[in-house]
Amino acid sequence: MPLKKAIPSVTVALLAMVLLSPPVAAATPVPASGTFSITIAPQAAATHGDNTVIAFTLSETITGTVSGTRVGSGTLMVHSDGTFEARDAGTFTGTIAGRTGAVTLSIVAHGVLGSSVVGRFVTSDGVGGLAVVHAQGGFTGVATSPVSFAGTYSGQIEIRDNEKAA
Repeated sequence: MPLKKAIPSVTVALLAMVLLSPPVAAATPVPASGTFSITIAPQAAATHGDNTVIAFTLSETITGTVSGTRVGSGTLMVHSDGTFEARDAGTFTGTIAGRTGAVTLSIVAHGVLGSSVVGRFVTSDGVGGLAVVHAQGGFTGVATSPVSFAGTYSGQIEIRDNEKAA
């Protein structure tokens, strides 16, 4: 087929594919808020200069728009002035904005040991009803013991209706 005749055929085929494709739904934003209570269990510690790095496991209960439990592990770096930074990730099992499943919930936080904590959270790699859910936001809390914090979170949840649940 000569090139001049093929171009209109290809153009018509592409136009038909675009016009006949189902519409893609946009993510539906949902505000999120609630409470959390987390307990860490130190597993190992090492000193690096004035800093102490502690590997830990965690257990967390979350209520509100995000409701369920999370288990995981992380690292806590404690400075000589009592401030700290923490990073952890774990498997959350429960409900987010009415959808049930499991998702990886990761945090980055900083604070003052035995006093307060602030940080950010994000979800990824969801399964079940949470395969189409992405949540992110912030949290603040206070120490309830040397190894426990409790507080509140707020954020945004996107439900990506155009993706399929696993």
